[in-house]
Order: sequence, then structure tokens, then C-alpha cells
Amino acid sequence: MIKIDKAMEIIKSQQINWPTERVQLIGALGRIMVNGITSPLDSPPFAKAAMDGYAINSTDNSIKYQIIEIIGAGDTPSKTVIGGTCSKIMTGAMMPGGADKIIRVEFADERDGYAVPHTPEPAGNVIAKAENLEAGDLVLNPGRLAAKDIGIIASLGFPEVEVSKRPVIGVLTTGSELKNPGEKLESGQIYNSNGLQMTAQIATAGCIPKYYGIIADDRNALSNAVAKAFLECDIVLLSGGVSKGDYDYVPEVLEENGMQTLFHRVAIKPGRPLLFGRKDDKFVFGLPGNPVSTFVTFEVFVKTLIYHLSGLDYNPTLYKGKLSKKVKRRDTERTEFYPVIIRGGNIEPIKYLGSSHLNAMAEANGMMTIPNGIAEFKEGETVSVRSI
Repeated sequence: MIKIDKAMEIIKSQQINWPTERVQLIGALGRIMVNGITSPLDSPPFAKAAMDGYAINSTDNSIKYQIIEIIGAGDTPSKTVIGGTCSKIMTGAMMPGGADKIIRVEFADERDGYAVPHTPEPAGNVIAKAENLEAGDLVLNPGRLAAKDIGIIASLGFPEVEVSKRPVIGVLTTGSELKNPGEKLESGQIYNSNGLQMTAQIATAGCIPKYYGIIADDRNALSNAVAKAFLECDIVLLSGGVSKGDYDYVPEVLEENGMQTLFHRVAIKPGRPLLFGRKDDKFVFGLPGNPVSTFVTFEVFVKTLIYHLSGLDYNPTLYKGKLSKKVKRRDTERTEFYPVIIRGGNIEPIKYLGSSHLNAMAEANGMMTIPNGIAEFKEGETVSVRSI
């Protein structure tokens, strides 16, 4: 059994030339951008009006200003402002030559073609050229694209962006006791939650899920499904069958199909039986069958690989908060991820019965990390929590 840090080191040591593609911005949300974005132009590319008003020269203290033209957003000024004149200008419009200040429209009256100020204008109300960015400035670092990033890239004139190819991730759930939701349960059977949970996690991570259904506890059936998944997918996930039971065929079947085991069994709770391997440029995780274990090991390990393939580090959103009540445990050999509620600045542990207690995740919105060697967190102690 290896510690989490060693498992992470092994995952991040995998080298592969992962393909990229260029996509239109309209379809780039959530994709992983592989290169930083540098501004090709000044932003704004010209001095412009911050609000509606009258563009004048700030040294001109006339009591009224003749309006020589009207400039709307998108117009190119055709006249130069001189003493005693102004241009009526709209928000976002290019400033005319000779003008460096705007009298707000509400600070002046219009009379017979003149703007007549009635209130002193203390501000300039002009957005200077390159006030936001200068050409050559780094605007965005590589990473997952949020909605705000799409707007920023579009504002620089880029119609598309280079992103990491979305991995196709195969999902196989093992166990003769499993039935799909909607089917009738017989004695000793349970519904398959892991398959749908993992496909949802894959989609949330920006990847393409490919679901192979339930594989019975049969070596030949499992081997055939694994061989097919290796051909069609970049990463293969199996839930169940990785422990030491009589029907836990997954490790042997994977190796029979050409996989090299890189680690098996990690000092994590839940999720100790976790397996990670590689076949050529394909990767495989054998995740434990208990639902919370499956969820946790995907969030901690599978996401790390997904980001690593794109050349990035996975940095989940972490919170610090004060524990609302004491948490105590006996097993200190493993790092534990414990479901909690993040409420304001407080972290509230919830009733948790172990790795099969999937309903606990319905209440939780975070996972508290309890490092190995720690037996107790006291009430009021500051703890680290990752959002889920």
C-alpha cells in the first residue's frame, strides 16, 4: 500500500503527447486551453467616452460650447475640437481630436446648438487608450475556460482557441448483483449507481463518457469488455472487483489484456483498493465498488490524470473553516476524506456510516481532509475542505 503523495507522483510522471485541437469560442466553455492568451492589441484600442456627454478640451473654460458633430459608438470622428466647441458623444464612442474630457449630459443643457454647462464637471470621464491592456500583455494562463474567459478572448478578436482534446473515458461497472435503475430487483440485488455517477463526473470534468454497462462476475465477459474499451477509449474506469475476493478478477484480467500495473492499494479512506495502470498510451483505473469510494477516488485521482494529460495541475477549490464539532477516528494509517457541510465559515461534519453510505453525499457539499497520523480534530479547529 502506498501513500497518496506517491500515487500522485506516479500519475503525474506519465508522459504522453496528448493531442490538441482548435475550437470555435461558442463551443469552448469548459474546455482546457493549452496555451496562454496574449493581447494582440491595446484595449481599448482608442480613447473612448466613459459616458454620454460633450467632449471638450480640459483647458477650455468657455461658458458654452458649440456642438460641431455627434459621435455615436462605432463612429469615426471627423472634426477636431477647438476652443469654444465640443462634440456630442455617446458612451463607448471614440474621442475626437483635441478633446480629453467629457461634460456629462446631465451637467449641461442644450440651447440653439450649444452645450451650456450648469454644474462643474470634476471628472474626465474618458477611458484612455490601452487603459485595460497593452498589446503583448498576458491576459489568460492555460486552464479550464469559464464563461468570463470566453468573453475576454472574444474581446481580443480571437474567434477560436487551442484546447486539449477531450479524453474519451470508458465506464464499466462490475458485479452480478447489479441491476440498472428501472429494472426489477431480485433477492440479493442492488441498483447500479456507480455507472451513472461516474458518467456524470466524467461529463462534469469536460470529458466524453462512454458507458459499457454492467459486466457480470465472469472472467471472459470482463476480458471481452476490457479489450473493447481499450480499443475505443483513452482512459478506462472500472468500479468493483479490485479487492481480494474470489470474484475480484479485475487486476488479473487487466494484466492479461496488456496493462502494466503502476500501483494497487493506496493509503486513502475510502478507496484503499484503488488500482492504476497503463497500456501503451491508454490508462486505466480500477475503482473500489462502494459508491462513496468510487466518487472520492475519481475526484482525487482520475481528475488529476485528466488535467495532467493536458499539461496542467489539478487544483480543486479548497476552503478553510472552523469545525463545528469534534471528529475522532481510530484508523490513522490512511488519509481520510470525510463528507461535511460548508456553511459560511463553519465546517459541519455529517452522520457518515462508511464508504457504502451514498446518501451521506446528498447532504454534503464538501470533503474534509484528515491527514494520516491524525486521530482527532477538535471543535473550533481550522480544517481544509474541498468543494464537491
